[in-house]
Amino acid sequence: MRAILYFGSALMYLGLIIADRRSILQEILKNEAEIKMMSRDPVYRKIRHNLDKLEKRRFGSVTVNVPSHDDPEKVVEVRCNSPEMREIISKYKEMQAEFDDQLGELLTRKARLQKQLFKYTL
Repeated sequence: MRAILYFGSALMYLGLIIADRRSILQEILKNEAEIKMMSRDPVYRKIRHNLDKLEKRRFGSVTVNVPSHDDPEKVVEVRCNSPEMREIISKYKEMQAEFDDQLGELLTRKARLQKQLFKYTL
């Protein structure tokens, strides 16, 4: 009788672990989907593209045409290495930092969940 109770409680414990692992895996998958959505967000990609366009400008024309950081429909023409260009770069960096912070939080959460998931396997 005692062996049956022990076996039954072991199965219940194992069932709880499996259910918990399943919920953690589902949460990790949902988190990965959010990370993928954010990294493929058109606004984030345009910010990165425009920032790269401004920062990696080494030679060529004296002026650069980039969308305004305030209104993406409006194109601004700025001189290379001018104070206006540095201001636009700093605004784009701030906008990118907001996205990067959110992505960082999601990646940290994913790493924590993976650590928690693999704690059960060891």
